[in-house]
Amino acid sequence: MVRRLSKMFVLRKEHFPLLNELAELSRSLASGGIHAPMWHPWIKSFKKGDALVAEVDPLGVLNRIGLLSPDEVSKLQNIVKDNHNSFPGFNLNCPLMELKVFPELKQPEFLWKEAQAITSESLLKYEKKDLGRLANLFRSFPQEIAPRLKGGGRKVSSTLALLQRLTFETFAPETFLHGLALQIVAAVREGRLPRETGLAILYGKPNKNSLRMDPWQITLILDVADVDSFSYRVADPAVPSEWSVLLLQSDLAGGSAPNEKTVICGLTGQTDVPIGDKMPSPNLPILGPTYLMSMNADVPCQTRYGRTSTKIFPAGMKSIQNLNNAIRFITDPRRRNTTWTGVPSSFNDKSDLLITYLDEEPYAEVPLAGLFADIEADDQLKLATYEARTQHIHQALRLIEKRGRDLHIRVIALSQIDKGRKQVIFSGCYSTAAVYRGRDNWLAGARNIPDIAVPFPTGKGKPAEWRSGYFPSPNEAMSSFKEQWLRGGQLAQRVPGVELSRIYALMLDPDAHSQAKWLLDKYLPLTQALMIGLARFLAQGPNLPQSFRKNLDRALPRALVVIAVYGILLYRQDRKKEIYMEGRDYLLGQFLQFSDRLHKLYCEHERKGSMPPQLIGNAAVSMAIQSPNRALQVLSQRMLVYLAWADRYKGVDAGLVKWTRKELGRISADLRDTDLSLRVAPNGKAELLLGYLANTKSAQKQEEKAE
Repeated sequence: MVRRLSKMFVLRKEHFPLLNELAELSRSLASGGIHAPMWHPWIKSFKKGDALVAEVDPLGVLNRIGLLSPDEVSKLQNIVKDNHNSFPGFNLNCPLMELKVFPELKQPEFLWKEAQAITSESLLKYEKKDLGRLANLFRSFPQEIAPRLKGGGRKVSSTLALLQRLTFETFAPETFLHGLALQIVAAVREGRLPRETGLAILYGKPNKNSLRMDPWQITLILDVADVDSFSYRVADPAVPSEWSVLLLQSDLAGGSAPNEKTVICGLTGQTDVPIGDKMPSPNLPILGPTYLMSMNADVPCQTRYGRTSTKIFPAGMKSIQNLNNAIRFITDPRRRNTTWTGVPSSFNDKSDLLITYLDEEPYAEVPLAGLFADIEADDQLKLATYEARTQHIHQALRLIEKRGRDLHIRVIALSQIDKGRKQVIFSGCYSTAAVYRGRDNWLAGARNIPDIAVPFPTGKGKPAEWRSGYFPSPNEAMSSFKEQWLRGGQLAQRVPGVELSRIYALMLDPDAHSQAKWLLDKYLPLTQALMIGLARFLAQGPNLPQSFRKNLDRALPRALVVIAVYGILLYRQDRKKEIYMEGRDYLLGQFLQFSDRLHKLYCEHERKGSMPPQLIGNAAVSMAIQSPNRALQVLSQRMLVYLAWADRYKGVDAGLVKWTRKELGRISADLRDTDLSLRVAPNGKAELLLGYLANTKSAQKQEEKAE
């Protein structure tokens, strides 16, 4: 038993990956000689979205209501002890006012008349428990933090004034809500608040399906009305750092320290004061509030050794504080697209959080996130391919490299498993040399395809724009694994994707042969229908039915990504195009393409342009993948009439018909020396589809010149 307990208290990376990753980040920051800004665990970001600002005058009366945009709110911080205590902002439950009318009367104009009739005697929607929650927010928590913020400078003078005003009787919950409702009406009248938003706060959001007014929440931030009397207002981005300093000083003075004893921290090995019963929960971008570590004591397996939560291993307050500072620094909103960004989740439509930084220089402003994900760039780069978008990142990295010193890029991805759990789904550390090599392999793979051009419609009556040679990002590649195309590319449905680690391994691992093989096996059933549909579009174009063409806006860009990913997956298995374009499966694809060409020419000249729903090569693709020999037998029988026509045709397109007939003969001769009885392997399926789509116009022009 003693031995098992001793093993349990050894902190292993696989047990608490997030803590260990943050410890690495904290050490990297400290090794640079500059420490990340110190943030008290209570200082947290607001939730994403709009927020109301309620200004309070020196008499404690609500003076004015304003609305902040999500961008403005993202720059502010809040003091949040737990889910029940926060200042100066909190979630305001809506609706505020009772509305006793029939659903059919709940129309905007009627609601606005009701709103203008609100008085201090109007009936509130709030129940007793909700009023009690407001009383706690106005009295208990402010009285707890007020003494801890005393002694601060001019940055917190407005905060202290607001805390004092919250003690006035005007902040009795019922009085406050009535005053807030009246100020909301005034703000709508004066154009400071959209009417729709104001009515939703007062009466709820209209639900057309249920004919009800649904409850919701909006962030409400309290501030001082007499802003000119202070150097800083409460809702100022510069103020929270001063709150943090004062709260940390209060902790050190013993105001809220857990106890006086010391421990050897399991993360750093240094002497420290115990963290207490709870670790910080920073509000991370994309993921929201995130516990650095949590253990549910109600789960039986967590109590096997009689310890839960922070008692599982010794954690020091200073060490955990440094971890909190590090994660907040690296995910600061101003470092978006530099050290953090969003990446597609493998199992749902939400995004995961990607964090990346230079181990040796975590403060560097190189936008490393762009190497692994799609980031918001300037207008010139928004439509550029992955190659163009990452070129300047590599140039910036090379500028900070020094002789005799290796640089390493650390990459961490976090995903939300459920509302209470966030999990490390990927962690890796790569030398810059490996990243350069990985990018080169990725781009070489995207080039590992024949010339395939895709026409993009530009407008009615305008010529199409032909695009080829696209370089997708790892993000785009991963997203394409989350769609399964059906009905010849006419329909796409969402499916579970692949792990982010597989995509990064495909790009960065020196030997990705087995990874690429696994991914291609997964990819082909998802994308085969899209490739067959693209070939049908290239052959028949405007002759396709409207049901097929209406999905082109979505299908064509996806097709460019899929074609490039085929090339990457083949390249990482050492299947270079110089080799596979001479192989049986590629030639099968070419045979199918020229079968379609001859069939189309026949229909244009013998059937006066009337096309069947599907050309013969396109109809035989699935059969060719399953049984090449059987497909060629069927095609040979069906093509007899078209071959006979080609031999006697003397019209305006005689040169094209002759060339197509000649190419079919050449490919048939090449296929005669191959074993057609063997089924097509996964690599061969991709090669067959690429051969089917390959552009042969250049070969045709060369043939015409030679003649």
